[in-house]
Amino acid sequence: MPPVLPTPELLARYETDGFLVLPDVLSPVECATLKAGIERVFATHCPEADLYHMQDIWRPKLFEHGPEFEALVDHPGIAQLMTAILGEDYHLIANSALRTTPGKTITFWHVDDIVRFPRPAGVPLDPRIPMPTQVVNVNYYLEDVDDELGPTEFIPGSHRAGRNPGPTDNDAAGNPVYEGRGRVLATGRAGTCVLWNDQTWHRGGPNVSNGRTRWVIQTPYARRFIAQRFYPFINYRLPEHVIARANPVRKRILGLHAIGAYG
Repeated sequence: MPPVLPTPELLARYETDGFLVLPDVLSPVECATLKAGIERVFATHCPEADLYHMQDIWRPKLFEHGPEFEALVDHPGIAQLMTAILGEDYHLIANSALRTTPGKTITFWHVDDIVRFPRPAGVPLDPRIPMPTQVVNVNYYLEDVDDELGPTEFIPGSHRAGRNPGPTDNDAAGNPVYEGRGRVLATGRAGTCVLWNDQTWHRGGPNVSNGRTRWVIQTPYARRFIAQRFYPFINYRLPEHVIARANPVRKRILGLHAIGAYG
């Protein structure tokens, strides 16, 4: 597949909406290989998933489980786009698989982690001020995701809200609206990449299909000063075989930085 190019038009759309839906980022062969890989990973028990009570739906640190996952760390095009959004020294902060069967998904509207740029109620954000991006969450769809399968849903422009959505933001259907813009369903064929500023209001849509499973791989990236989230955190060590196979760019994205500010 041709790489994604961080054109001015694409970056402007990201800044305006707070998310992008990019079709055909992964080839059919990549999708099949990655899906087989996460099915293999889910076939084994994950003690770390027990800590979060997510044994059925989540597997972390996929790059530990095979070259097919390592290749996503610096996937062509996406790596260039992350450089354009986050700067030259960004890194990976997580690398997870999500298995969503009917009735199981995160269906509440939220921003990821914390609100990073709080804005007091009634204080408008000057439209000339761009909303800084500190974390970009990236989802890869490994099969066709239609309305029934539970696509990621977004409220365009809400990354500028400076808060989590609340009941007073909801429309008659119970979904938030921000400055007149309602929810968008990020449907797409297998190989679609969906990415967003982690401050954008979003949720995983409910899987209401007749027995189908949604398989998604997540590769969130952040500016260097945001900590990586590889349990057990400060005691975590990258496997030597992953380091040995990595090119210089991948090593840096995995966290093997050169010396910088503060040391």
